[in-house]
Amino acid sequence: MNLSNIKNFARIAKHTIIKYSPEILMGLGAGTFVATVVAASKETIKEQEILEYHQEALEDIEVLHLEGDVDTALLDEDVYLLDDKAYKKSRRNVYLNTVKETTVNYLPSVILGTTSLACFFGAFGIMKKRYATLVVAYTALEESFRAYRQRVIEDKGADVDLYYLTGQKAKEITTKDENGNKIKQKQLILPDGTVASPYAFKFSKYKENGELNKQWSTDNLINLAYVKGQMDYLNDILYSRCVFNTKHEVITRGWVMLNEVRDLLGEDGTTTGSVTGWRYSNGEPGCNGYIDFNLIEAMEEDPETGDMIPCIFINPNVDGLIYDLIGKKESKPFMPTYSIWGEDIEV
Repeated sequence: MNLSNIKNFARIAKHTIIKYSPEILMGLGAGTFVATVVAASKETIKEQEILEYHQEALEDIEVLHLEGDVDTALLDEDVYLLDDKAYKKSRRNVYLNTVKETTVNYLPSVILGTTSLACFFGAFGIMKKRYATLVVAYTALEESFRAYRQRVIEDKGADVDLYYLTGQKAKEITTKDENGNKIKQKQLILPDGTVASPYAFKFSKYKENGELNKQWSTDNLINLAYVKGQMDYLNDILYSRCVFNTKHEVITRGWVMLNEVRDLLGEDGTTTGSVTGWRYSNGEPGCNGYIDFNLIEAMEEDPETGDMIPCIFINPNVDGLIYDLIGKKESKPFMPTYSIWGEDIEV
């Protein structure tokens, strides 16, 4: 092996160690922690002998002080009769020797334990620095992406930007206001032709930011079961967060935020999702009182393979802005109900 090969190997090894330094430190920390426990266990057994010797020495000193016994085998000096001053000095020497021997005995486990903590904190420090670097890089990337979208909007229009971003198209429809005047407005149309709410999003293999969605499965039946299961779970949460009085009347309504739905389905939260959602109700106007995802199955193109893959559009029946109503007590408590085949039934 020539010198250049050695240098290349050393450079690769150095880069590998730097790259995996947090994992290496965590492994060393775990290993030294186990070694600390083993060493401390062995040292504790030895410490019993030290403490027994300590106790026997103190007992001999008591005998010498009170009776003048000449048996001083456990003492380090020839003393046949101890006055008060020699008695105190002998006890002090015994304690000092015990502390010294205990310190020497437990020193290996202390060193191992300190090394273990240093490895853990070292790994944490490295990851913290890398996280800070990633935040700076992500912020720059986000600003660049926003600028790119703004150029697309200026050049092609907001409709094209929306289609590039989500694969959904906007359709211009004509409605009438209260005075009968025609109003043209653009609304987002989902694959089945229904109008999307402002809170609609897509549950698919890829998240909105292009990353793989960890909640997505290759089996679409599992995806459907998962989404429906989360919808049932969130409806239970909506009810369980209600506060009742002794008559089982609702005095504070339960709530669920839109970001909780997005999080369960693998999507990142949004500013809108942090202030909008659902509140429990008895069906009064403007408040559904239950969560419905209005699932729409569709197909989309996989940007990596070009194959058509399934996806599920979530068109939730969000009640709207609720953040300022969370925890607010009802002026008049009401008995909770749920709906079966369109008929309200008291709980």
